[in-house]
Amino acid sequence: MSEQHIPTPYVGYSLVKPEWLDANGHMNVAHYVSAYDDGSCPMFDDFGLGWDYTHRGEASMFMVSSSIDFRHELMAGDPLEMSTLLLGYDRRRIHIYQELYHREQRFLSAQAEFVFVHISFATRRASVMPDSALARLAAIQAVHAQVPRPAFVGRAIGLEWKPA
Repeated sequence: MSEQHIPTPYVGYSLVKPEWLDANGHMNVAHYVSAYDDGSCPMFDDFGLGWDYTHRGEASMFMVSSSIDFRHELMAGDPLEMSTLLLGYDRRRIHIYQELYHREQRFLSAQAEFVFVHISFATRRASVMPDSALARLAAIQAVHAQVPRPAFVGRAIGLEWKPA
């Protein structure tokens, strides 16, 4: 990604793989996280903490919290599009919001928020992200902060909650 251009939102793509199906014949809930992981790669790559960073062997981003709502089932071969917004960050953590769409039929299949923490492989503990990543995150946050915060973010879960 260009140093100046910041997608709002970042967009990533995937496909419902046959091995992602469950006994109901649709994408199993566990694999929505796999799809979201695929979809978040463009943003994580942009700020330098994607899989290339992980493979260098010093540190990685670990998911530590998630909230996902499922809106519409997906079937084998369905093309996916995931949008990603940065909600916040500090020196060790990143908070994002994602939506997962059927790429052709354009329905919202799921929405989610995730918190990641930067983990040192040497200590297996939270560690400060590299300065270059923090600088790029600041630039992304300045742009993404202009997007209205989705009502989904930070909501409580329980039997009284109803989707908008």
